[in-house]
Amino acid sequence: MPKITRIDTALYDVPLKGRLTWGSGHELLHLAHVLVRVELADGAAGIAEAPARPSIYGETQTTIRHIIEKHLAPALLGEAVDGFAAVATLAARGGRIKNNHTARGALDMALHQALAVSRGQRLSEYLGVTRRRIRLSSIVSTGSPAAVFADVRAAYAAGLRVFKVKIGRDISAEIEMIERLIAGYPAAQFYVDANETLDIEKAARLLHQLRELGVIHCEEALPVHQLAARRQLRRDCRMPIIADDSAFTVDELKRELAFETFDILNIKTARTGFSESRRMLERCAAAGKDAMVGSQASSLLGCLHAAIFAGHEAVTCANECSFYLKTEADLSFAPPIVEGCLALADVDRALAGAQEAWRKL
Repeated sequence: MPKITRIDTALYDVPLKGRLTWGSGHELLHLAHVLVRVELADGAAGIAEAPARPSIYGETQTTIRHIIEKHLAPALLGEAVDGFAAVATLAARGGRIKNNHTARGALDMALHQALAVSRGQRLSEYLGVTRRRIRLSSIVSTGSPAAVFADVRAAYAAGLRVFKVKIGRDISAEIEMIERLIAGYPAAQFYVDANETLDIEKAARLLHQLRELGVIHCEEALPVHQLAARRQLRRDCRMPIIADDSAFTVDELKRELAFETFDILNIKTARTGFSESRRMLERCAAAGKDAMVGSQASSLLGCLHAAIFAGHEAVTCANECSFYLKTEADLSFAPPIVEGCLALADVDRALAGAQEAWRKL
């Protein structure tokens, strides 16, 4: 039973090909992440990334490093791990440190990865995933119609066939743009992310209109705090609703399930690691809900971790594990996208190669 002997962090910056904008004023110009490395007594190591998203979680590169090095790591060093449940139990201790979602998520994933390496297992084998092909979607930034079409065109050329379009800044113009996208890419599917920006009085009518156009889902139409309104919206419209910001944690998911506010859960391993993500996925499956795995604007490393978790059979929708295509990083380790999917075996191989390269940073 190997013990945890070392936990390190390193700053990890990745340029983007273009800025990402969403919601009411959010903007991402480059990726400012933190690499988290865990080493066990037998020399096995795991590496994961924590994305600093101050406008979402309040975390920065500085706070992530501090909370891990001064609070989370001291509670784990010297502890032994012998399986998924043991890692999950240790990771749960991090819940005493409130919020700090991506710091705790990265540490959890690095721990699981290290134990998989210690056992001589592929991460997919260790996690018990069985889906051989991972269907992908691509996140489309807000912006001018020309910029949006260029983004979709590039992703389509890379093999993507499902797209998430950000809306909420200029609805009439965005509806017109979506109509053009659907007409221009008849083999593709489109869903929207409103990032809590829609008007409560008009949301049901708007989602009905989008559904008639062929849009398949809507993510977080209304502000999270409007719980009763979100429940009513789901009752009033036929558009399947995706929960994201409303269900950061298992406890928040319990609330959303009790109030019947959503149809699909967007699980983000970047903020809930593998341990809590599995608990959330199990609760969704038991409640008859669909699930997808999202990206917190991850680099290739984060996308590979998310894609492997998306291999669980209970993950039923396309997954946002392609954000690495928007970065200027070295993608020589990236697995090929074939017919809009990643092969799980290719993701495992890519992660093994990438882990070796990233451990040198």
